[in-house]
Amino acid sequence: MSVTECQLDLNFAVDSSGSINYKHPNNWDIALQFVANVSSAFTIGPNDVQVAFVLFGDAATVEWDLTRYRDKPSLIRAILTMRYLDARTNLNDALYLTRTEVFAPGRGTRPNALKVTVIVTDGEDNVPAVGTPLTVQNATECKNQGIRLMGVGVSNQVDEQRLRQIVSDPLRDYYPVDDYISLRTIIQQLTPQICATTATPIPSITHISYWFL
Repeated sequence: MSVTECQLDLNFAVDSSGSINYKHPNNWDIALQFVANVSSAFTIGPNDVQVAFVLFGDAATVEWDLTRYRDKPSLIRAILTMRYLDARTNLNDALYLTRTEVFAPGRGTRPNALKVTVIVTDGEDNVPAVGTPLTVQNATECKNQGIRLMGVGVSNQVDEQRLRQIVSDPLRDYYPVDDYISLRTIIQQLTPQICATTATPIPSITHISYWFL
């Protein structure tokens, strides 16, 4: 199955904490471009790939659900204009909303579609406190409900051991990069694996369209 033929309910849980633009003022835009570029590899629509977006800072919000955007141009516009929170890192709440809202029955998820959430974060979750067990508990409940969790850890400020515990497979589903500009280097590696039910060789992808602000 090629990337474009994948039937997928895809959710992005994106960290919007203050450390992102503190490191460089363009980092938030680069993060959004990464999400847009990964999304652009798929055929967007009700019979193909649906995309939701959870934004997290002091709290998390479902910015849109799986059924909001039915075509690629409108989805990409929404991603690239996402607001920046400049807050803390409430991954716990993001995973809770992923399970109870994004993939809740009657919210647009389809019975035969793969259910995947890609977490993008540059630090350690710290709400209600650093190392809260609630984050791992919510991750476990997501996985128990058939939601595959994948993680992209940006910078050496990420608690890699903790994120590998959060994702579904600590080897296959975690992607570390040194900084936001390096996100572009994992797009061709990450994208085909989102639809893979088992680990697969990384194919050559020539059809990804890159979107910029």
